[in-house]
Amino acid sequence: MALTLGVRFQPSQNPAEIGEAAAECERAGFDAVWMTDTPLLAGRWGDPYVCLALIASRTERLKFGTAVTNPYMRHFPAVAGACASLHDLSGGRFILGLGAGASAARELGFPLGKLKQLRELTSALRRLFREGACEFDGRPKEFNPPRAVPVYIAAMGPKTIEFAGAEGDGVILQVGANRKTLTWAMNLLRTGAEKAGRDVSEIDVVVSAQCAVDQDRKAAIRRVRHLIGIYFYLAPHILKIASLPGERTPVNTSVYPDLTHALDLEEAARATEFIPDEVVESLGLIGSPDEWVSRLLMMEEVGVNHVQLRGPESFSLPVGEIAFCRDEVIPSLLKAQGGIQ
Repeated sequence: MALTLGVRFQPSQNPAEIGEAAAECERAGFDAVWMTDTPLLAGRWGDPYVCLALIASRTERLKFGTAVTNPYMRHFPAVAGACASLHDLSGGRFILGLGAGASAARELGFPLGKLKQLRELTSALRRLFREGACEFDGRPKEFNPPRAVPVYIAAMGPKTIEFAGAEGDGVILQVGANRKTLTWAMNLLRTGAEKAGRDVSEIDVVVSAQCAVDQDRKAAIRRVRHLIGIYFYLAPHILKIASLPGERTPVNTSVYPDLTHALDLEEAARATEFIPDEVVESLGLIGSPDEWVSRLLMMEEVGVNHVQLRGPESFSLPVGEIAFCRDEVIPSLLKAQGGIQ
């Protein structure tokens, strides 16, 4: 299956504007749009499910989903009910992305999300979607008629990646756009699948890729550097696997509301000046159209099916990245894959 592209949105604009942006992505040749789920982040994010309903109504073939919902933000029936409505509204194009919870857990005053809660939520929801009934928190739940809503698991650490291989319909890997880290993750995914008696080919492999577009290479590196900071304060194992310089490093926690969702990108850039350019270039996606296509084809070779592009800004739409992909990357990628320009 040829690799496809998607783009990550956040509910920081009027839902009608987001629906139109999704329609533009569909016209541009994107395969999916993904929506974050941390309502009221910095007092500026709205409700993702309202936005997803507008996306469903404004598009015809585009897949769309959460990136990601978590065990803390919404009660089980609220998640399942929203999934049912979006599945029905879109003719089955909705994907439920689940994660352990980072920004959402923090906003609610919880510690960083745990795999145990993610495992329980994932298993119950998949059973409910497939069979129409399950038990959650000791209470029976029904889902009539059953709907095959796919559940994708966001994963960065080895245990979560293995769990995604065992239980997920798909996985959203957060390990960088790097051959070494992706090969490592694919091996873990395969191990998890084999332990559960599955074939890894059953799992849709998505990579969340931090990216930036700018004619000035240094400016692009500076714009996306703060997103790469996550590997220093939360996932230093990724740096080690990629043979890159760096270790767990305390970062400026005063960046509002947090480093990877910075409202002030200049403040975030200053807080992460210690990160070498080579690390940003190795884990992120920047550069010319040819460099993008080369990196995307590498990911396809490793076993990735879909790349979810995450631009530097968390409070505006990634207009520059969408235009760059529409005009430069997607036509070149299709040509390289043997498709039609």
